[in-house]
Amino acid sequence: MNFLIIGSGFGIYGYLPAVYKNSKKIFLNIKYKKKIEKRGELIRYLKRVVWYFDIKDINNKIDYVIIAQNPKQQILIAKKILLFLKPKHLFLEKPISYNPNKSLNFVEFLQKKKIKFSVGYLFTYLNWYRYIEKNLTYNQKFEITWGIKFNKKNNLWKSNHKEGGGLVRFYSIHFFRLFHNLNLTKIHKVLVNKKHCKFILKDQKENTIFLDVKYDLINKFYIKHNKNFFLKSSNPFIKSIKINDDPRVSIIQKYIKDIFENFKINYRHEKKFIEFWKKIEMRS
Repeated sequence: MNFLIIGSGFGIYGYLPAVYKNSKKIFLNIKYKKKIEKRGELIRYLKRVVWYFDIKDINNKIDYVIIAQNPKQQILIAKKILLFLKPKHLFLEKPISYNPNKSLNFVEFLQKKKIKFSVGYLFTYLNWYRYIEKNLTYNQKFEITWGIKFNKKNNLWKSNHKEGGGLVRFYSIHFFRLFHNLNLTKIHKVLVNKKHCKFILKDQKENTIFLDVKYDLINKFYIKHNKNFFLKSSNPFIKSIKINDDPRVSIIQKYIKDIFENFKINYRHEKKFIEFWKKIEMRS
């Protein structure tokens, strides 16, 4: 399988290691070369990398396209690529675009083009999600607290709501997807500001989930089940994210394996989720 990866951030330190074993060739823009060569842990993946200058020169060699760019760029890049290439599958990052309306328009565009795609909501492949899914029986209560250490030096778009970042569109949207998948779609409370947001949602069986996402002095991730701690960690991926040991790589591998083995495109489901996201934002 031949992959095209667009993105010099999560694209090269997340997706490149994740797809390496299942790839024949991995096409990367030549402008990423110096950045990869500066990261020693990525050098070993260069064995299967093919550098290109103009994407039009490789369009007949690509099976799968991965785009890991900021939300404003993601749609522009995808539309440009799809002018001359129809991949077997298009892997996108969340959010699809920088607001619900733009995201919905793009899904409709992909539907018209009959493009199979998925969005990397990786939390669905974590054990604590499986635990919640299994234990949503009747009148169960889950409290999720996610504290994110704020660093002004980080990518500015990730903290900018209007550009698809911030606590709602970059962080909380992970959970919006989980809530939608679990039918926790009855919105009871939404409180949002730039530094802190809270959500309370229920399902038809009176199960309740409380989500508290905020910028904090330290990274932390806690889950309580019926007021008892089920999980305490520094982040949702449980293990610390390190340059030489990033737990997200193995999760991406599970995600891609699932796509290859079980995926069936459902444009209607994607659009319903985006409408749900929009509904939550309208309550804030």
